Amino acid sequence: MGRRGDDARSALIEQAERLFAERGVEGVSLRDVSAAAGQRNHTAAQYHFGDRAGLVAAVYGARMDVVNSRRLTMLSLIDATDRGDELADLVEAFVVPLVEVIDETGGWYGRFLARLRWDEFGTEVMTGLPSVVIAQRTAKRLQRCLGYLPVAVRHSRIDQFVTMVIGTAAGWEWARHRGERRLPFDLLVAELISTGVSLLEAPLTPPRRATARHAVAP
Repeated sequence: MGRRGDDARSALIEQAERLFAERGVEGVSLRDVSAAAGQRNHTAAQYHFGDRAGLVAAVYGARMDVVNSRRLTMLSLIDATDRGDELADLVEAFVVPLVEVIDETGGWYGRFLARLRWDEFGTEVMTGLPSVVIAQRTAKRLQRCLGYLPVAVRHSRIDQFVTMVIGTAAGWEWARHRGERRLPFDLLVAELISTGVSLLEAPLTPPRRATARHAVAP
């Protein structure tokens, strides 16, 4: 693919990221993306990515490949210093690369990820993608740190943690886009790590209301 083709592909990915973040995956057609990217040929997105699934995968991977590279470096450093079972270090390795890329690119990636979080089509597209594997491996390592919790609770905690990180990062990105006040980058990262560790390590205590109800149940 020549330079012009590379430039067109990059423009299509950038505009798809924005449109998917604004409207959701199902609300955007390949023609919409081609037009937004300034392509005279409205089938340009189809030519480069095949279909909507291919375009979603390309948008996800364009940023996540950088995230994964940095995350793997952090995980390697953790393992080299025998801290592979330290929850805080693993949380940091999950959080920092993602928020760095969201900050550096100045685009819509955080909001794109937030859209995908509960999008059935997007979830199906991401299943099995190489770009997703590193995040899944990191999540499994986090689960091992929580081995004292029931399996269902471990899965729930990880799900809550990922939702918190993506949602907070997306909101932070949106505040930048709107010119609103927001946490400085370093403080955002520190808060996400601190909150993430607290969420994952929270004691498994039944709610008071449920405890009282069970106490009087026959």
